[in-house]
Amino acid sequence: MFFSKLLVIAYREYVAMVGTKAFIFSLVMIPILMFGSIVLMPTLQKIGGGRTLKIIVADGTGRLMDTIIASADQRNESIKRSKMQVESVEDSHPFITAQDFWFFEPSDAPELDDGQRLEINRRIKQGEVYALVEIPKDLFDKPSKDASSKGGALPKLYAFDSLMSEVRRWLSDLISRKVREERIEQFGLGDVDPQVLAWVDSPVEVLPNRPVDGENPKASQSTSDALKAMFLPFGVMMLMFMVILMAAQPMLESAMEEKTLRISEVLIGSVTPTQLMGGKLLGNVAGSMVIFLLYGCGGIFVLSQQRMLGDLPASLIPWFILFQILGVLFFSSIFLVVGASVNELKEAQSLLLPVWMFLMAPVMVWFIAVRDPNGLVATALSFFPPSCPMTMVLRLASGTAVPWWQPFVAAAMMMVATSAMVVLAGRIYRVGLLKTDGVRSILQLVRRAGQSI
Repeated sequence: MFFSKLLVIAYREYVAMVGTKAFIFSLVMIPILMFGSIVLMPTLQKIGGGRTLKIIVADGTGRLMDTIIASADQRNESIKRSKMQVESVEDSHPFITAQDFWFFEPSDAPELDDGQRLEINRRIKQGEVYALVEIPKDLFDKPSKDASSKGGALPKLYAFDSLMSEVRRWLSDLISRKVREERIEQFGLGDVDPQVLAWVDSPVEVLPNRPVDGENPKASQSTSDALKAMFLPFGVMMLMFMVILMAAQPMLESAMEEKTLRISEVLIGSVTPTQLMGGKLLGNVAGSMVIFLLYGCGGIFVLSQQRMLGDLPASLIPWFILFQILGVLFFSSIFLVVGASVNELKEAQSLLLPVWMFLMAPVMVWFIAVRDPNGLVATALSFFPPSCPMTMVLRLASGTAVPWWQPFVAAAMMMVATSAMVVLAGRIYRVGLLKTDGVRSILQLVRRAGQSI
């Protein structure tokens, strides 16, 4: 009789969770909100790009203006040809962004005084001009052999987005080439083969490589392989985060609705509070597994399309499922207790703030955890119950050899913590379900747990 009623409540909770339009809407929108920027940003750049930007140049050297204008004209023509080629294709690539056209104009004076500089900056603020470039007159002066001397002053770009401006990067490359040519002449290196000078200047890049396996010890990797190895664990962790988020929130809403509408009083006439809470959690876990299967199948499809499925350790799957279920039970029980203990949503928000901080902790330190999976931060969070599921899965997905005993110990600690949380939640739930006064602080919630013992 106990388990039959438990299953009835679990089925009711499962249907209430997955059988609504809101569930389907959330199922679609949460991935879009979290990962949609990958597609949205290029689209917005395509819509907002293609502008004509006017840039004023104060060339104190008197030797760069013609080169800048000629190079900018070549760039503009190249963009026009590329745009015509893209428009001729019926289905253009979604990640092709529209680039701006740049037109450089010389200032009235090669060297600006404070008044002239202020006037041009006023025009920048009004949107008449995009940017001002000041090139000092001593840019090409021969530097001293003194090690502390760096030559003349450096050019400046005045613009609202000067730090991230593509114009700044483009000008830096162009001016650097011209200064390099001048330095070659100044130091009498004009007779040296340019290819030899290029070899001398060429930087040596240290290529990123993951540890190789015994099957192909001489395998070479690219930068994209290193990026995959970094962001693949993050994607696995975010999958768990989305499932927990979508599974725990309905528990809060369900408990608050049943308490507000007095539905819980009717239900307790047929079942015990323990059966009611246990059935809710069981149905919640079943609903979370539906989310996990849908998102998991979608993730496997994306990885297979990107040829990254082999980078995902097969041994991760059972650990992922175990920690996923434990994480859902742990956080759902907290949300359920809060929902049964408050009367208004604003009361729940203040109580859930610490819970959200614990839930978000692995997301905030994921970069440190991926870079050093066996470091102090990642290891400590792996044994801290609120952050244990996501952090441990992140470490296991990184491909680093995590000590074999740590997942078992972390799983055992998580089981104990989840069991304790469910028991504690059951005690608070029995008292809070029929209480008319709401809980406004964590201290009041702890006191209510003491009353139920």
